[in-house]
Amino acid sequence: MYIGLSLSPFGHHPSAWRRHRGTAALGFQALAAQVKLAEQAALDFVFLPDLAGKRPQRALHPEATPFEPTLLISALATVTRRIGLVGTALTTQHEPYNLARRFASLDLVSHGRTGWNLAPGDNSDRAGEYVQLVQALWQSWDADAFLYDKQGGRFFDPAKMHVLDHKGEYFTVRGPLNVNPSPQGAPVIAATVTGAAQSPAAGKAELILVEAATIEEMIAIADRLRSSRNGPEPRILASIAPHIATSMDEAEALRREFPMELPELVGTPETIADSIAGWQGNFDGFLIHPPLAPDGVQLVVDGLVPALRRRGLFRDGYEADTLRGHLGLAAPAILPGGAR
Repeated sequence: MYIGLSLSPFGHHPSAWRRHRGTAALGFQALAAQVKLAEQAALDFVFLPDLAGKRPQRALHPEATPFEPTLLISALATVTRRIGLVGTALTTQHEPYNLARRFASLDLVSHGRTGWNLAPGDNSDRAGEYVQLVQALWQSWDADAFLYDKQGGRFFDPAKMHVLDHKGEYFTVRGPLNVNPSPQGAPVIAATVTGAAQSPAAGKAELILVEAATIEEMIAIADRLRSSRNGPEPRILASIAPHIATSMDEAEALRREFPMELPELVGTPETIADSIAGWQGNFDGFLIHPPLAPDGVQLVVDGLVPALRRRGLFRDGYEADTLRGHLGLAAPAILPGGAR
């Protein structure tokens, strides 16, 4: 089972910020503390959502942080060692070459722990070409292309450089990318999916984060995604919102005060772990959206994760150093011309 944590300063309920005094939770140190907790529990990755750069007009949205996701990843990579870092960036807001270069650089900075998430709005034919182009740019160099041969005067082997020379319907990019390959080969492509239809862009995702109002809807989406997939199956994670407490009464009180639009799991760590165990056959894992933070994150780390381990559902610690290693994903094959 794979487990990710969706990062939010105050929690994923829109009114969670009203439980906090001051704005310290919006600072980098507070967010980094949450990520370190997740790493302490050996979670596979933290997920950084984005509101497409829009500031809310009337209320603080749980996804509104004062940091752009890729810049936040670069900072988090310096204070963590093992946990994956998946950030959202829209295809409509970045040029393909610049985004490919940014995430490839982040993957080097983090030693192979980075992923790029496509938002639900990235579902056009243009986005499909965009993702294919970015993936191809990440294949600009063979893993052993850089020789650093001082005596022979060869910095790299030209035969192991792949010039893309892409001329598509929407983009023209020659390449190659001027960033070395990372320890995991290339960042992981993720996609947030809210419906059953598989977009051209999400069809290339290696990690799919499903969002819906009920578990039944997410099971149906996951089944349809698998049946329509060509090529390797992605890791499909269901988005859930656990209300964790020491008793069912306390958990129900939290649910009434902070209801969520995602499927809610209400109870003690043990009862919630039982519910997750019942659904594990339908998904490869779960993306946790704590309604409250950092208290909810602490309860996941101290209560829910140990309960899952006692049931043999989650590993005791990290077994790999890269995000691909955590998720059991193979490195992308380098093909002639950088094409997939």
